[in-house]
Amino acid sequence: MIKVAIFGVGNVASALLQGLEWIKQGKNLPGLLDLPYSPAEIEIVKAFDIDKRKVGKKLSEAIFMKPNVVNKYVEVNSDVIVERGPTLDGLDGSLMNIIEESEEKPADVESELKGVDVSISLLPAGTQKANEYYAEASLSANTAFINASPAEIVINYSNKFAERKIPLLGDDLLSQIGGTILHTGIVEFLKNRGVKVTRTYQIDIAGTTETYVTLEDWRKDLKKGIKSNFIASHADDAEVVAGTSDYVEFLGDRRVSYMVIEGYYSFGVPFRIDISFKTQDAPNAVVPLIDLIRIAKFAKDKGIGGAIPQICGYYFKRPPKIYSSLDEAKNELMKFLKMMTEPRLDR
Repeated sequence: MIKVAIFGVGNVASALLQGLEWIKQGKNLPGLLDLPYSPAEIEIVKAFDIDKRKVGKKLSEAIFMKPNVVNKYVEVNSDVIVERGPTLDGLDGSLMNIIEESEEKPADVESELKGVDVSISLLPAGTQKANEYYAEASLSANTAFINASPAEIVINYSNKFAERKIPLLGDDLLSQIGGTILHTGIVEFLKNRGVKVTRTYQIDIAGTTETYVTLEDWRKDLKKGIKSNFIASHADDAEVVAGTSDYVEFLGDRRVSYMVIEGYYSFGVPFRIDISFKTQDAPNAVVPLIDLIRIAKFAKDKGIGGAIPQICGYYFKRPPKIYSSLDEAKNELMKFLKMMTEPRLDR
């Protein structure tokens, strides 16, 4: 069994718990990698939040409490009780408008993580202090840490995790089929066809907590910078702007992305591509997270610590190394996983 702790019982946590239950019921989730550990071996054993509507409740109930808006795809069986995490910057700015702070005393997170294999931060954008707290608690507890949030963790903590031979994977999870990865893939296709992309932009609209908090300019700029830089790194010298633009409550977990790509080909003939792309947001994180949990556990077993470029470069928007193409990132990941699984010959 892979024992997992989650920090933040929001929409992604809800989708992840449902995905794991889906698998345990014998159903398939397309896209999962073939790894030494089975997805059915993953068990969420600890959960932390600061919202009084979730703290003290069973996970099976908490994942459907407001402000979560994820659809119920499957009934989840979990008697794990959501514990109170530290607030720190978890109520800064607009978060105060949607989170009802628990009056319970925060748990001793480091102690609670003893024996946990992998922990995951699913906190909203802009919670740098809270993410640092959970990263340090995971480090002290000898627990691999996955930072799915946009907080800057990898660059600050990679050496510490490497010294302890504990994997650190981040920052800012790439969706299985989200706007950023789709946008990047289309730009790469055009480049491979010899087409010149001169400028491109993307806007995202949804009704989730993450979208709501990015209405604040500084959070919006944070998300925009990460998304734009990732796409631009695959778009040569094209002008790139990408980021969340608005919150529409009735959309719930539905995300609508609009993309425009402009450039020219052949005799300098101009072209323009307009795309309207619609998904359910939280389920987009499930397959990548299930892969990352198993990879983190396997790397930890092998004594490989710190921020592993081949893993971070494929699964995250702000990794320590961004590869020149999505194909290169996938190839490097597969080579690394093959190296990890090959038996070592004693000398």
